[in-house]
Amino acid sequence: MAEKTKRFEATLTALRAILIVAVALVALFYPAQAVKLLVMVGGGLLLVDGVLGLATIDHAAPRTTGHWLALARNVLSIAAGVIVIASGILASVFTLSFLASLVGVLALVVGLIEMASSFLDSERQTRLWPTLVGGAVYAAFGLALMFVPLTSAATLMRIATLLMLLYALLLLYRAWRIRAGA
Repeated sequence: MAEKTKRFEATLTALRAILIVAVALVALFYPAQAVKLLVMVGGGLLLVDGVLGLATIDHAAPRTTGHWLALARNVLSIAAGVIVIASGILASVFTLSFLASLVGVLALVVGLIEMASSFLDSERQTRLWPTLVGGAVYAAFGLALMFVPLTSAATLMRIATLLMLLYALLLLYRAWRIRAGA
């Protein structure tokens, strides 16, 4: 029975490697499309984050500073997500650099609001550090969009692709070692 389990583990490890190689090769030969896909997924995440954040606000609670900060943070997150998702349509009106900078500013403001709300609305926040780290991640994302040139995104995608291929080779070696030990 242990031999079957080892074979199954080796097969799944090899399948992971094959999947990573396939995705990495597509990203290596089509880095611009891979970046666009990542941007669209990121826009979807911003949109979902804002909608879920709005859903968690207690609208029957008193209108404190924390309430308005949470409302502004989530509306800005939704706006950034909509801009990213609609960037194909908006690109005919605005340049891609302008749209990236706009989303960057929105993400930076969302991050700063998140960090400020952790200090200003202490009854809603159970832990200080997770809120500060979450806000810092949003702010760093916004700064990266504002100051990292879009042309370097394809280069970064190629570097990440090479790292993915290396990881896949390591997985194939691991699968071979598991299989040899079975």
